[in-house]
Amino acid sequence: MKTTEKSPPVGKIASCLIVAIVLAGSVLVPSLSHLEQGEGIMATLFLCFIGAIIAIQVVPGMMLFGMMVKGVYNLVRKEEARKEVR
Repeated sequence: MKTTEKSPPVGKIASCLIVAIVLAGSVLVPSLSHLEQGEGIMATLFLCFIGAIIAIQVVPGMMLFGMMVKGVYNLVRKEEARKEVR
């Protein structure tokens, strides 16, 4: 006897949530146009925080790039070694 269990539609739920968030954002962003552009302490702190996040993410990005270059170099070196053996 074959048991057929239906898995929960996680993918559909996630897709619906993403669509809902995008729609909510597209509705809310135009409504923010009436706000003043003040340069308070919170705006400055927020921009510094975002800048710090970007600066910190440069290090892992450079490490990943270095490992990628090292992997490509090792592939080329292995192929050259195989050609020499033949």
